[in-house]
Amino acid sequence: MASRTTITISADLKERLSALKGDRTWEEFLSDLLRASLDSKIERLEVFLRETADNRDLPFERVRLRLGGGDEGVEAGDGGHRRPDRR
Repeated sequence: MASRTTITISADLKERLSALKGDRTWEEFLSDLLRASLDSKIERLEVFLRETADNRDLPFERVRLRLGGGDEGVEAGDGGHRRPDRR
Protein backbone atom coordinates (compact mmCIF):
# COMPACT_ATOMS: atom_id res chain seq x y z
CA MET A 1 0.00 0.00 0.00
CA ALA A 2 1.25 3.46 -0.89
CA SER A 3 2.04 5.79 1.96
CA ARG A 4 -0.43 8.59 2.64
CA THR A 5 0.00 12.26 3.44
CA THR A 6 -2.13 15.29 4.23
CA ILE A 7 -2.32 18.48 2.21
CA THR A 8 -3.49 21.54 4.12
CA ILE A 9 -5.69 23.90 2.11
CA SER A 10 -8.22 26.58 2.99
CA ALA A 11 -11.81 25.54 3.67
CA ASP A 12 -12.93 27.74 0.75
CA LEU A 13 -10.63 25.97 -1.71
CA LYS A 14 -11.68 22.55 -0.42
CA GLU A 15 -15.33 23.49 -0.89
CA ARG A 16 -14.70 24.64 -4.47
CA LEU A 17 -12.71 21.50 -5.27
CA SER A 18 -15.37 19.29 -3.69
CA ALA A 19 -17.94 20.74 -6.08
CA LEU A 20 -15.77 19.57 -9.01
CA LYS A 21 -14.82 16.26 -7.41
CA GLY A 22 -18.31 14.78 -7.52
CA ASP A 23 -18.48 11.08 -6.61
CA ARG A 24 -14.79 10.43 -7.28
CA THR A 25 -12.36 9.81 -4.46
CA TRP A 26 -9.85 12.57 -3.74
CA GLU A 27 -7.17 10.27 -5.19
CA GLU A 28 -9.12 9.85 -8.46
CA PHE A 29 -10.02 13.53 -8.66
CA LEU A 30 -6.47 14.78 -8.07
CA SER A 31 -5.04 12.19 -10.49
CA ASP A 32 -7.47 13.41 -13.17
CA LEU A 33 -6.56 17.03 -12.40
CA LEU A 34 -2.85 16.21 -12.67
CA ARG A 35 -3.37 14.33 -15.94
CA ALA A 36 -5.31 17.27 -17.42
CA SER A 37 -2.60 19.70 -16.34
CA LEU A 38 0.15 17.57 -17.89
CA ASP A 39 -1.85 17.14 -21.11
CA SER A 40 -2.22 20.92 -21.33
CA LYS A 41 1.50 21.52 -20.74
CA ILE A 42 2.42 18.88 -23.32
CA GLU A 43 0.08 20.42 -25.87
CA ARG A 44 1.55 23.90 -25.33
CA LEU A 45 5.07 22.47 -25.63
CA GLU A 46 4.20 20.64 -28.84
CA VAL A 47 2.74 23.83 -30.33
CA PHE A 48 5.92 25.71 -29.38
CA LEU A 49 8.14 22.97 -30.85
CA ARG A 50 6.17 22.88 -34.09
CA GLU A 51 6.19 26.69 -34.39
CA THR A 52 9.95 26.85 -33.83
CA ALA A 53 10.87 23.71 -35.80
CA ASP A 54 12.59 25.70 -38.54
CA ASN A 55 15.05 27.09 -35.96
CA ARG A 56 16.36 23.65 -34.95
CA ASP A 57 18.48 20.95 -36.56
CA LEU A 58 16.56 18.22 -34.70
CA PRO A 59 13.20 17.37 -36.31
CA PHE A 60 10.15 17.44 -34.03
CA GLU A 61 9.57 13.71 -34.54
CA ARG A 62 12.86 12.95 -32.74
CA VAL A 63 12.24 15.14 -29.71
CA ARG A 64 12.06 13.19 -26.46
CA LEU A 65 10.15 14.79 -23.60
CA ARG A 66 10.98 14.10 -19.97
CA LEU A 67 8.13 14.78 -17.59
CA GLY A 68 8.57 14.24 -13.90
CA GLY A 69 11.46 12.62 -12.10
CA GLY A 70 11.59 9.28 -13.91
CA ASP A 71 14.06 8.17 -16.53
CA GLU A 72 11.23 7.37 -18.92
CA GLY A 73 10.58 9.90 -21.62
CA VAL A 74 7.76 10.21 -24.07
CA GLU A 75 8.67 10.40 -27.72
CA ALA A 76 6.48 12.25 -30.16
CA GLY A 77 4.20 9.82 -31.92
CA ASP A 78 4.91 6.86 -29.62
CA GLY A 79 1.33 6.51 -28.38
CA GLY A 80 2.13 7.78 -24.90
CA HIS A 81 0.79 11.14 -23.71
CA ARG A 82 0.75 12.38 -27.26
CA ARG A 83 -1.78 14.43 -29.11
CA PRO A 84 -2.55 13.61 -32.75
CA ASP A 85 -0.44 15.36 -35.36
CA ARG A 86 -2.23 18.62 -36.19
CA ARG A 87 -0.27 19.69 -39.27
